[in-house]
Amino acid sequence: MTQARHVHDTAARAVVPDASADASLPWQEAVAAHWRRRFGDCAETDELIGLLSQSLAPGTAKGYGGHVARFIRWCDRQPDQPSAVPAATSTVARWLAADVCKGDRVQAGSLQPYLSALNRFHRDLELDEPALGHLIQQVRRGVALRQADSGRESQRVYLPPDVVERILCFALDVSDDQLRQSPAMRHLFRAAVAMVLSFCLFVRGGTGSALCDQHVRRSVAGITVTLDHEKGRRVKGRARAITFAPGAIPGLEALLERWECVRGSVREGHCYFAFAHERAALPASQIDTWLQLVLSHFGLAP
Repeated sequence: MTQARHVHDTAARAVVPDASADASLPWQEAVAAHWRRRFGDCAETDELIGLLSQSLAPGTAKGYGGHVARFIRWCDRQPDQPSAVPAATSTVARWLAADVCKGDRVQAGSLQPYLSALNRFHRDLELDEPALGHLIQQVRRGVALRQADSGRESQRVYLPPDVVERILCFALDVSDDQLRQSPAMRHLFRAAVAMVLSFCLFVRGGTGSALCDQHVRRSVAGITVTLDHEKGRRVKGRARAITFAPGAIPGLEALLERWECVRGSVREGHCYFAFAHERAALPASQIDTWLQLVLSHFGLAP
């Protein structure tokens, strides 16, 4: 068996779509095998592998793992079975055209995570990065032009403030009887609270979903929110705190006070937007789901 085929087979077995709870590299097994061959049994090998295994944030690890696993599966299904590890740039271009971009399921502006995953995988194995260069750039450009010609939206827009104001007014006006008697209304109310607070904080959906009870504090100083799970900030070892002075956003204090009463008392570590009887954590995509729910209620579409 050639060295390249050995690396491919090891990687194919090692890559998994989901990262483990400790944020290990999705391809940790392949990386560990590679570096053990490079360093042997020296005293630092285990420490090095341990550090490498923690070098991706949990959300990034999950996404990258899924993209690399998808690429390897695609390569294995092709009649000529092109090498996935190490991959050629031409193979990456084929994959984009035949799988990722087929039917314009992915916007041109959203292709970078797919390419970054393949490049990071190869870098960790000390291989040349395949998802770079003129060919890849032109494929992305071609996808963008095709999507533009077909009338597809080329960029996202922010949630309009007047829509958020409608959501806030709705959440403040819904009656206590409706919240007590209707589970559907309680879920809609919760979604509205999450939308309003996430908008005020101007955070990504994953950051909003990760807010825990201890991250939101109300006091005479106003509302203080600690953003402990912002994308790209974990490696810096610190979190941002945002304080809204009393009355800075009319209705926000009353809204959160009401939500905490409806939600019920929870222990530290419980997701701020999860009811007391629900599991402590929510998926990163939950804010997106709630946005769809709230917009649908108002007859709006993203």
